[in-house]
Amino acid sequence: MGTWLLLIVALLPPYLYFDKTLRRDVLLEAKARAAENVDTTYWLLREHQAFPSYQSLNSWVTEMSRRTGIRITYIVGGRVMADSDVPYERLTTLEDHAGRPEVVLAQAGTLGTDVRFSATLGKDLIYAARKVDGIAGLDPGTLRLALPLSVVHDRLDRMEKGLVWAFLFSLLASGALGLLVTRPLLRGIETMAMAAQAIGQGEFGRRIRDIPGRELRPLAHAINGMAHNIEQHLHQLNEQKGRLEAVFNGMHEGVMVLDAAGRIESMNHALTAMFTGIGNKLGATPLEATMKPELQRMVDEMLVAPDPRGASMQTDLGEGRAFEISLVPFRDASGQRMVLVFHDTSEREKLERIRRDFVANVSHELKTPLTSIKGYAETLLEAPPSSRDQMSAFLRTILKNANHMTKMVNSLLVLARSEHKGEKVALTGVDAAEVLRQTVRELEPVAAQKEIVLENGVGAAPLLVLADRDGLVEVFRNLLDNAIKYSPARTRVAVSATAADGRVTLCVSDQGPGIPEKSRERIFERFYRLDRDGDGAKNGSAGLGLAICRRIVMSHGGDIWVESPLDAATRTGAAFFVMLLAPRPEDEASNGEVADSGEGVGMAAVPDAAADGFHASDAQAAPDAQATAAASGVPDEPAGTPRKA
Repeated sequence: MGTWLLLIVALLPPYLYFDKTLRRDVLLEAKARAAENVDTTYWLLREHQAFPSYQSLNSWVTEMSRRTGIRITYIVGGRVMADSDVPYERLTTLEDHAGRPEVVLAQAGTLGTDVRFSATLGKDLIYAARKVDGIAGLDPGTLRLALPLSVVHDRLDRMEKGLVWAFLFSLLASGALGLLVTRPLLRGIETMAMAAQAIGQGEFGRRIRDIPGRELRPLAHAINGMAHNIEQHLHQLNEQKGRLEAVFNGMHEGVMVLDAAGRIESMNHALTAMFTGIGNKLGATPLEATMKPELQRMVDEMLVAPDPRGASMQTDLGEGRAFEISLVPFRDASGQRMVLVFHDTSEREKLERIRRDFVANVSHELKTPLTSIKGYAETLLEAPPSSRDQMSAFLRTILKNANHMTKMVNSLLVLARSEHKGEKVALTGVDAAEVLRQTVRELEPVAAQKEIVLENGVGAAPLLVLADRDGLVEVFRNLLDNAIKYSPARTRVAVSATAADGRVTLCVSDQGPGIPEKSRERIFERFYRLDRDGDGAKNGSAGLGLAICRRIVMSHGGDIWVESPLDAATRTGAAFFVMLLAPRPEDEASNGEVADSGEGVGMAAVPDAAADGFHASDAQAAPDAQATAAASGVPDEPAGTPRKA
């Protein structure tokens, strides 16, 4: 087959060149013949007596066409006045011919020729035209002749048949002679080519066993040796590649490799998780992938540096995402290249900020009541008041601040235990409706002090949720206490619940100040307190209640959120929603002692109140602690005080 292909490649170009030359010469000859015919027809037309009408001219050209086999057309101003192939009555239906290439050339004073398909006759024609200046009683116009191209094609076909036969004879003769000479050599080359192709496709265990001919033996041995070496090297490379890819993609840090031009060559899985859509940015610049100009500047400086040493930078991507980027240059055969390592420092910086805020807030929250206690205690020691009523007022103030400190410390203990992942407690079926009714009854005296109406819309029917009862009491108590505390006097606090799709959603709504959109997530952070008026005034509370609620609800596999304002006109009112899972049949059958299914149901990371002796009710420092906390646990707050977490 190779011999035949070689012969075809050798003989085909001359054949194609000769065929092209032949076609060109025959076509030129046909055009020259058409030009001669148009001159002859022009002479006959000039010698003819004047035509009485164009209909007689049409009869004349029709007769001439019948005798010569050539189509004759006379055109005046683009309108066909006579055509040998079209009846005179249909001439008016023909389109304007002023734009025909041969007519345009003829009107310019030269002999116009063209080859194209005729829509009127439905076949290819060779056109020739010349200008006519008012002869035989005719208006000045254009005389055009058209010869069927089929005549030229017939001639070309006859000549091409001879060429094809000559080409085939040469091909067969040369091929037969070549096969006789090269057959043994071709057989050996094909055998080795198949082996080399198999090796190239990954069959590195393939070897040439049957070596045809002594001449090809060194080549066969070389191919076998090459395959063996490639097999060994590839095995080593695959081992190294597997180890490197495992390390590369197993890293928590994002890694970006740049080529010598500073464009992205590869990246690991961690980086694609850090930047949305960066996976399709191969070949782009770091600026196009990350939209960080300072990173691109660092890369550009490293590309032109004569002796790059590496660099690092800190960058903020917004939405609380911060990165430390290290750039390490290295050189290989393709030139200077770089590796960018992205260390996600968001959590570290967030924890550092939380730690600073925690220390500052705890210090502030403890300092204020301690200062008050110290001041009143020093007064009682150094200059005790003579009035018993005044002394009682001093002692009540000391007790109030001590209760505030105790409440804050107990809240911190609850929050710490809720965040401790080592302690697990079995979630059981708890009647959330009964817990809500109990909490409402407990806080009704506190609400009555501000003439606030507590509306319980849950009803008497059981509303089972999968939860820890003590944790659920803590959540509802905090939410209702906040709603009462931050609602103006003589307003309403409502409690409602809905159940659907295995989930129970409980709602506590009030008519207090609205919560700005920017603060709706932050109010669940510890020590975050909302400043409504922007003057920095705080309400004296520790800001831990909603943080405790969120930790407990999340550990139950549920969710907590706020919607505010409820009244768009006055920008007031807030509704806190708690979503908890309802017990499944298998949970109820096992008395709630269910294994963790990975869906937040079963074992929850909430404090075991019975195990460590700590209960939500122990958050108070003395008997009747609830009333004490409501009356004196925090500094007095006017109605509508900015709400806190």
